Amino acid sequence: MISMDWKDRLIKDTLDFIERKLPQKDYDIDIVYNAYPQRIDNKVPHAVITLVGKTLGSKICKDADKYFGFYEYLLAEKGENGRIIFAYIMARAIKKKPDIFIEYLEKFLFSTKDQKSCNLVIDKSIFPILKKNPKKYLDLLVKWIKKDNSILNQSIQKLLIKLIHFDKNLIEPIFHKLETSWLYATPSMVKLHISFLKAIYPIDPKFYLSVYEHYKSTRNPTFADILCNAICCYDKTIRNMVDLWATSGNIKLKKIGVHGQKTIEKKKGRA
Repeated sequence: MISMDWKDRLIKDTLDFIERKLPQKDYDIDIVYNAYPQRIDNKVPHAVITLVGKTLGSKICKDADKYFGFYEYLLAEKGENGRIIFAYIMARAIKKKPDIFIEYLEKFLFSTKDQKSCNLVIDKSIFPILKKNPKKYLDLLVKWIKKDNSILNQSIQKLLIKLIHFDKNLIEPIFHKLETSWLYATPSMVKLHISFLKAIYPIDPKFYLSVYEHYKSTRNPTFADILCNAICCYDKTIRNMVDLWATSGNIKLKKIGVHGQKTIEKKKGRA
């Protein structure tokens, strides 16, 4: 918890940084928060960094495309604090100028090796615009998924699950968008598809079961892998499906089927 006095000081110092330091390309943002006296594990608390990031974002968002040098500095020089500040600036900048900042963010999202930072940036910058206009941005996410970046795919996985908890009516359109990439799914994509299908079950079990009904005769090993590992309940259609796979002459499909039989038996016992 930051005291009101310190909140006022941090905001004042952030505004001073924007007015006097940024125009001179003096990007050492540490000057704003290093004076804060309390530390958690010898680090400035995240609440302080978040306040600075939000204040920066709110004040420079209209002209955010003037400060790319600052953003690169945050990412290259300021470690975790810099990435947190970057995420909150992008959250405001992308709302003002989505065409510019989606393209800019792609470079970060596909190059970062830090899962936590990728999750944060996706959550703070992409989730709000996706929530507001899912039809417009779902195709963008599918395009990103198909590029098969394992770190980004994991962040998108969390994003989509959060989105369907926000609005269950998005389950069907999102599922069908993802379904187009099942056929050529790589291991990281398969993991995303499994997690999303599993997330559907507690929200809309009827739609979840309709997916298995649709694929009940499939013998495609990739489809079978996704469906088998997303089994959440006992159902006769699912039981017949895994039994079909277990008798296959295809070694991979047979193995998936046997695994599915064990899973469905466990689910039956819990029903």
